[in-house]
Amino acid sequence: MSFVDNSRVKMDTYVPKVAGNWEKLPNLPDEEGYAGMYAGVAVDAHTGAAALLAAGGANFPEKPLWEGGPKRWTDRVFLLTPDARDWSEPVKLPKPMGYGATVSLPKGVMLIGGCNADGVFRDCLLISLNSGTLQIAPLAPLPVGLTGHAAVLLDGKVYVLGGSLSPGEQDAQSSLFIYDPAADAWSEGKSLPARGRFLHQMAVVSGALYVLGGIGIKPGENGRMVRDMLTEAWLYTPQGGWDQVADLPRFCAAAPTPAPVSPAGKIYLLGGDDASVKGVNSPQCHPGFHSVSLSYCPACNTWKEEGPIPAPRAVLPCAVWNGRAVIFNGEQRPGKRSNEVWAASLS
Repeated sequence: MSFVDNSRVKMDTYVPKVAGNWEKLPNLPDEEGYAGMYAGVAVDAHTGAAALLAAGGANFPEKPLWEGGPKRWTDRVFLLTPDARDWSEPVKLPKPMGYGATVSLPKGVMLIGGCNADGVFRDCLLISLNSGTLQIAPLAPLPVGLTGHAAVLLDGKVYVLGGSLSPGEQDAQSSLFIYDPAADAWSEGKSLPARGRFLHQMAVVSGALYVLGGIGIKPGENGRMVRDMLTEAWLYTPQGGWDQVADLPRFCAAAPTPAPVSPAGKIYLLGGDDASVKGVNSPQCHPGFHSVSLSYCPACNTWKEEGPIPAPRAVLPCAVWNGRAVIFNGEQRPGKRSNEVWAASLS
């Protein structure tokens, strides 16, 4: 696959290529950066120009997690237009929010559910762009509040799967909800016939929706719920329902999602958490996340290890902009964010 590298952002906002086909876009104007952001591409209704949008998320701005710093959610909204040299902040969200899902629609970027310090919520928003001005409008809320879920656009409708009903990794859902933008209404689809999951990856190829990896929940010692690292992969079509496909060669969760897809139909998982780091007593001792990507070929039902990632991150969104996969901030390691934004032309 090759994402065509034809971004119209001025080249002096870049640093030289670091690895393979990766390039660095301007950092978000926040020293800490965020995990659990919403991000997508907003097409200006007047000019037709496509701009990058990133919003929400959380970080530890006062002091690090391992020093007892409190998590803070943000209401900041960042915009990078094609002719800009840096991000602007033209509006704010109605409230601080993060850890939801995002889908880029023809009319704007849809923010779906999530959570903040007050808990999990159902709210959905549409951020649209017209003559350079951002507008935020409410959409029909999710049937239930969700966080840690994922979403994709399939045949003009938004499909939302999994996530948790409450914070703290105490539950993992397998429900499928479908949003029709034309009716501004939700319906419930056929649930995934497998373990519920959160921080999983999703993608769409040739009319099929793919659910890849993620984290489940199971009882552990003393009745406490613990993580269940999932390597299952599933596909769904509106006509045929669910089918299981080849398992991931290794566990992967919280990689950029919606996962980018090549013109040839390969799905890429760009980093995320592979659970290979064990026995770390404190987050500041964590060495960081896996730096090698995976690809899945639906036509041959096989997985492949791909090239290195210059900025391995977890818990972050992905958007395809001017032919390139863009990833936004995310965790460098537990409790430590990044403010970097990277774009990849993948092959």
